[in-house]
Amino acid sequence: MYRQSVTIAAKQGIHTRPAALLVQRAKQFPCDIIVFCNGKQASAKSLYRLQTLSLVTGTEIEVTASGEQAEQAVDNLCRFIATLE
Repeated sequence: MYRQSVTIAAKQGIHTRPAALLVQRAKQFPCDIIVFCNGKQASAKSLYRLQTLSLVTGTEIEVTASGEQAEQAVDNLCRFIATLE
């Protein structure tokens, strides 16, 4: 399992539109990807589940992945999250 933390810098947090883009990116990887936030977790490949996490500005989240291309997936998604405005 590979994991990395990232702080949400986007002014409006990760609302529906950026969450949908995150899901699209996550689905490009064959591994299982989980996002942890404030004691909750959700698959990065499920828009519905991500929206239950309260992904607001300033929140530190952890992205974990296991399986094939886990490192690449986590690095890619964390870079994406860090660059959202």
